Amino acid sequence: MPDSPLDVVSAFVAAINEEDLGAMRTLMTDDHTFTDALGRSFTGAEEMIAGWRQFFDAYPGYMIDFEVAFADEFRVALFGKASGMWKVEDPLRRETWTVPAAWLAEIENGKVKKWTVYCDTGWGKPRVEAAAPEPMGGERR
Repeated sequence: MPDSPLDVVSAFVAAINEEDLGAMRTLMTDDHTFTDALGRSFTGAEEMIAGWRQFFDAYPGYMIDFEVAFADEFRVALFGKASGMWKVEDPLRRETWTVPAAWLAEIENGKVKKWTVYCDTGWGKPRVEAAAPEPMGGERR
């Protein structure tokens, strides 16, 4: 098991980036709480593993890249960016997204008890190109 809170969070981020649900579960407390960027909270490690499974399916290649980290006795704050791709109605879209983001983790007994995400949520909807309108009534003269 990782030693410091920063080590725990670094291992958790590595597990997220590898989409390794088993490692993620090992690093979560049973009463793990996830709070998304809209402020909605979900509690329970098993519920969150199911949620992460769906998230990884919807946003393949999801990555956390943190540039700065601050840690104290039981909290770690990360600042950087998140990125990935979209899957819309099953086909994978070619474009990717990147958004500045921050995360706050609370550690208890060497595991992540709380994981909170802070970012602009506008990235969550892929841009849909407007199709050219179909000509009406046949050929123009």
